[in-house]
This record gives sequence, C-alpha cells and structure tokens, in this order.
Amino acid sequence: MKKFILLSLSFMVLIQCSQSTESEIINDADSNEENDTSLNYQGLGRPSEEFVSNWNELVSTISEDEETILYFSINPDNVKWTSETKEVLYYSFGDLGIQSDISNVFVINMFITDDIVSRIEFFAPTTKEEVNAQQAKLFFLLILTLSDETLDKNEREAILTNLGLYDEVSDPKQLAGSVNKNGVQYILEPLVENNLLFGLSLYTSFLNTSGTN
Repeated sequence: MKKFILLSLSFMVLIQCSQSTESEIINDADSNEENDTSLNYQGLGRPSEEFVSNWNELVSTISEDEETILYFSINPDNVKWTSETKEVLYYSFGDLGIQSDISNVFVINMFITDDIVSRIEFFAPTTKEEVNAQQAKLFFLLILTLSDETLDKNEREAILTNLGLYDEVSDPKQLAGSVNKNGVQYILEPLVENNLLFGLSLYTSFLNTSGTN
C-alpha cells in the first residue's frame, strides 16, 4: 500500500491506514452516494451562494454527528472577501480565532468571475495528528464533488491517485501533479520549507474560459 508524507514521511501513511472516525465518514459518504444519485452538488461554475448551499447539503449527507457536520460545513456569515476588489471569497475551517494556533486551519478560496465560482483553491495544513490527515482527504473529496458532481467515488479516487497524493516519494516537493477530466483541471501542489511538508494545496478550474462545464 502506498504511503503519504507528513513533514517527512508519515502524513500519507495516516490517510491510507487510519481506521479513525473520519475514515468511517468517508465510507458513509460513498454509501449515501450509491443510495441517492439524484441530488445536485455542483459548485464550480455556480454563484457563490449556491456553492455554499450545495457544499453544506453534501456535508449533511456524510455524517449524522452534529459536531462533524458543523466542522465541515461553511457558515455563510463567515464567508469573506479577501480584498475590496471582491474577486476572491475565502472561508476558514477549524479557525478558533487564536492567532498562535493556525496549524490545523483549512482554507478555501473561491475565485469569482461574472458572479460565478470560476476557480477553487483549497489549502490543507499537515501536522502529525492522525485526524488532520483524514480531514484533509475528506475535504479533497468534497472539493472534487463540488468541482464535478458527475464523478463517482472511483473516479474521485483515481484523480487523487493520478495527482500523486498516494505516491511514496523521497522529496516532498515531488508530491504534486495535474489531471484534466471532463473539462475540469485539478492541480495538487505541496508547501515545502527546509525539506519539510507543511501543507497541500488543491486547485480546480474549468479548462475553458466560459466558466461552465
């Protein structure tokens, strides 16, 4: 079984081998998907309000645990513009408002073009905590679903595999890749300093410039 890297080597092992609650949530999400394929969770190419609504609707299907749903959901009141130009909206997951404790804060940026979400950027920090690795994978799966709702669970896993997320590498800078599928581009990039992996960024956008799939 291929491994992940966290800082040096351990992050990927945690995602692949963990039997934590987050892993069970991922399995529950796959089961729910098989039972109901009629729901629309598309977010890329939609207005930001619809993106947030569809995100939260999807999150509500992956678990019955209120704390889990609250953590992974987007509070519309806390979605903010990054600048006065109003080109990018951002939201932070797990942000307790403590400046010194941002090691486990996940951030999503939604680039807005002609009032629709034209690009998604998601940053996942890496720590030595097992739950962090599981949270990162679940967030990535959510991003893939919001980017192309037609993907099934095997196609989403294939994209993560082809991006290199599960590769065993000696240099964390090699933990990167690009995949094009169904008119959507997916890019994975590592944040590395002093040969240590501090985070992963996942970018998704349409290959064309019209903002639609």
